[in-house]
Amino acid sequence: MSAITERRAAARHRKIVAVAAAGAVLLTGATVTSLAAWLDEEWVTAGVDGAPGVVASQFEIEQSVATDAGAWFDRETAGAAGVVDFDDVAAALSPGEVAYGWVSLRAAADSLGGDLTLVSDYTLGDSPLGDALRYGARLHPDATTCTAGAFATTGSELVADGSALTAGSGATTFALAAGAAGAPGTPRTVCFRLELPSGASDTLMGETADVTWFFDAVST
Repeated sequence: MSAITERRAAARHRKIVAVAAAGAVLLTGATVTSLAAWLDEEWVTAGVDGAPGVVASQFEIEQSVATDAGAWFDRETAGAAGVVDFDDVAAALSPGEVAYGWVSLRAAADSLGGDLTLVSDYTLGDSPLGDALRYGARLHPDATTCTAGAFATTGSELVADGSALTAGSGATTFALAAGAAGAPGTPRTVCFRLELPSGASDTLMGETADVTWFFDAVST
């Protein structure tokens, strides 16, 4: 082989090697590029009927007594208690006399319904007159039947007639319907019968008694 032919062969060899080396670089580059990926994110949020956000329910009981004249109030403390009006009879009770008074209750607008329990806050020994008084409580549909003539024949019994003021610790509950959107639930009335029994001691003349109840309410 001539020297020129040998140089040409060597050159071709060098070119082939060079091309092969370049291909290795390109292949290595392709391998690195394949490690990359497209990125994306998808988010969701809690909501109701397509609107975002979740909301806690509401539970609120309102009351109305005779002197509220049809208005309704939220009274959740003893200091702000509504006054059950037992009329003028209770201003000067004599032995054997009976007085009647009522409170109406309802679930407020947009409120859940609830189960209510009548509880007496009176403690034996609070007052001599309070210890002697007796009462009963019945659930009536409204206040119109909270009278001597209709008390015992209307509604259902919550506290047995003739009970001491210490009675009414939650044995009987009643339900209040839930309020609607923008409208309160159907009210129910608790009618009280308060009596100073015949034969009460003369030592009670002029005595006073503070008598308080509350309604323990649990949402349903």
